[in-house]
Amino acid sequence: MTTESISHPFFHIEVEGLNTPDQICLIKILSIDGRRFTYELRAALTEEAVKYVKTLLDAVVFNDLIIEWTGDGFEARETRENLKKHS
Repeated sequence: MTTESISHPFFHIEVEGLNTPDQICLIKILSIDGRRFTYELRAALTEEAVKYVKTLLDAVVFNDLIIEWTGDGFEARETRENLKKHS
């Protein structure tokens, strides 16, 4: 099951689907202290993906990341490029 939004008590989160053949979306995050960062999800935005994103937020991972699905679950890695920020 896919979802179109993510909610969290300490972050304003926008989900932007990219017009690509793959299921890629940008999860643009604004924290209550003003930090802005983006997670690029290279998979469908399922409930499992949302749980993983929330785990990263709760673990204070406040930098641009690429999140991909592997055979063992989701895996996040830092990106060398700046991703689109929350406006």
